Amino acid sequence: MEQQLSKAISECRQSTDTTQRQKCLNHLLILIQQLPGIYFASHQDYPEAYNRTLEWVCKNIDRFEPTTDSVSRSMVIWINGYLKWRIRDLYISDNSYDPNRVYSSSKKDNNIDLIETIADPQISLSLLDTQIEKMQAEKEENIGNAIANYIKQDLGNNLTTTHPRKHPQCNCHCLAQRLLLEDPPDKVSKIARDLAVNNQTLYSHWKKKCLPLLQEISNSINN
Repeated sequence: MEQQLSKAISECRQSTDTTQRQKCLNHLLILIQQLPGIYFASHQDYPEAYNRTLEWVCKNIDRFEPTTDSVSRSMVIWINGYLKWRIRDLYISDNSYDPNRVYSSSKKDNNIDLIETIADPQISLSLLDTQIEKMQAEKEENIGNAIANYIKQDLGNNLTTTHPRKHPQCNCHCLAQRLLLEDPPDKVSKIARDLAVNNQTLYSHWKKKCLPLLQEISNSINN
């Protein structure tokens, strides 16, 4: 992750072409979703605060400088520094700000555990919405079409055969089609109902298995 994140940040900074820079930012957003320790809140408007933070990251990535010996940890600290205040704004706006419940983080062996920190499936929607919008904005680009075609065809069945135990219907092929290729994309809650799986099961599978697999596919196409 350290090398991938460093490379993605460098590519974003070096890209002078608008289309190429947008593609690099898309790649960076996918990596960010895999970072442990991002703040979250149970507030109903949290996705708005999270989306605003992602937009801020895209606009200010050239200003990011690691503050620790870990690029990924520095990135989390940098993101949380902005996101924390956007979350605070949510509670101030409805006069219910409480610093003890606005955000939380869980630590394990001095490392923050994202699965414990982000337990609400709705959190995935904000980043998914951003990724989907970026992908759709570049639909006519060759790389976007290549990834979409790979997802649709899944010739090697890599996506179809990757699913939670006892839930073959909740495979990455199905999820990628419904979350990334549908226009508009299906809601996570609706997909969970249709597939008769728990929201958290679907979300965890998407995050832990599908996103890394899609990243491998993207890398292979780029190379």
